[in-house]
Amino acid sequence: MSAQYYEQNALKLAKLYQSDNFESLHANWLVHLIPYLRKQKVQFLDIGAGAGRDAKFIVEQNQEAEVVAVEPVSSLNRLGQAYTRELPITWLRDELPCLYEVKKHYESFDAILVSSVFNYLDDSACVQAMLTIRQLLKPQGLFIVKLRHCEDEAHLTQRGLSNIGAEVLIAMAESADLTLELLTDLEPDAQGRAHTTWQTLLFKPT
Repeated sequence: MSAQYYEQNALKLAKLYQSDNFESLHANWLVHLIPYLRKQKVQFLDIGAGAGRDAKFIVEQNQEAEVVAVEPVSSLNRLGQAYTRELPITWLRDELPCLYEVKKHYESFDAILVSSVFNYLDDSACVQAMLTIRQLLKPQGLFIVKLRHCEDEAHLTQRGLSNIGAEVLIAMAESADLTLELLTDLEPDAQGRAHTTWQTLLFKPT
């Protein structure tokens, strides 16, 4: 990850992230999350939490939820904490592939959301990240991956991104005993960037 880019542009990025509506942004897979939102004392892990939009939505839907938001970029982490300061969300500075801080304090989660993070990892780190996720996911849990596809080399370089195909990620997940439940069609970018599309993959433990 190009942490410097995100540190320098944290305020602008936070405003962009927070302006997106969770329900419209994740409309094509939200139905799969609803049973978890209704679960009493659901434990939810948001990795790559940015400025707190998704973590905030989860708590607002289920006030008994235990939500842990993980964001390694210190400026975004602070902005996310400020944005959700009145909500029961635990913020950690941690990152894949290992999630040392998360594993130090928590055993497992009902649902784990990973937004764009695999685009910042090389292949070996992706494999290790899958094993970490599998270790933290409850037997009936749901693992959600938001995958970014970008055709602009300058944009990729600026943000420290790389493209990873859905089929590659699925194979890595299967090696970690995670089974694909849903692969969405390509989704347009919420910020209107023509060079960027998104895809969501849902997995459950095998």
